[in-house]
Amino acid sequence: GTLDFRPGSMVGSAQAPLNTPPPCCPAGAEPRLITDYAPRGEMVQVGDLPAYVAHPAGTTTRAVVMFSDMFGVHTGRHKELCDQLADQGFFVACPDFFVGNSYLKNNPASGTSACCVLEFICKILTGAMKKKTRSHAWDLSMRHKVMETLLPWMKQQGAQQFASLGFCWGGYGAMKCGASPDFRCCATFHPSVDGFCKGTGEDDLQICRELKCPVMVVATKQDAWKPGSAAEVACQEAVPGQVQFRFQEGLNHGYMTRAEVRNNPAAADGVRRGLEEFVQLARHSMP
Repeated sequence: GTLDFRPGSMVGSAQAPLNTPPPCCPAGAEPRLITDYAPRGEMVQVGDLPAYVAHPAGTTTRAVVMFSDMFGVHTGRHKELCDQLADQGFFVACPDFFVGNSYLKNNPASGTSACCVLEFICKILTGAMKKKTRSHAWDLSMRHKVMETLLPWMKQQGAQQFASLGFCWGGYGAMKCGASPDFRCCATFHPSVDGFCKGTGEDDLQICRELKCPVMVVATKQDAWKPGSAAEVACQEAVPGQVQFRFQEGLNHGYMTRAEVRNNPAAADGVRRGLEEFVQLARHSMP
């Protein structure tokens, strides 16, 4: 199938009540987006891990593990992107890491509410934000959920080759997967790996140095991991000649999952291009 993200081709989204980014994200980032898209996949319970799962029309051994932004799989375009990848022949799962462990109690329907802002400020000042991020760290939590819970289940469903894809907060998990021999490639859009690692006390460049597969990183003006950055140098040291860093002109941090596309042709084109590039990488890496 053809990826179609032209204005009007995607389901319209609710207008954000406050057109401001989440306080955890860089200034100018996209606010939270809630759409009225009707998902074609389903939520499944894999051990203690809920996940949104989208199956292709036919059988396949190619699988994608998607890591959401910090608002989670039930927001923005996450489920729609899963469905789009399933249309391209991939078996896709996007775990919900935030059940019982979300960053916010006063999570707004969309955008950023005053309560949301105040809660973030309080958590940052008290250190609760870093504590929450540490609770999601790879060695403490995420590795067990992905490598020991989700992947064995996906293999039982026929998956044999894996690619990881992460957005913002989820770039951390996607890059961590890139160190595993189970994964043939990894990709992240507007990554917040450096910010995540500040919370966990890890070195984001060391995560790059541990890569064992091809990697694609797409950055916006608000992101630290731009082309030519220390992150790209570290990735090249790990997997020479298998590194793609690209700068996305004109769009903001969070655009893949949160930018309004219905009345924004540039955002629609950016989302379509991003998915097309990931599909190309995944197919090349999982022949």
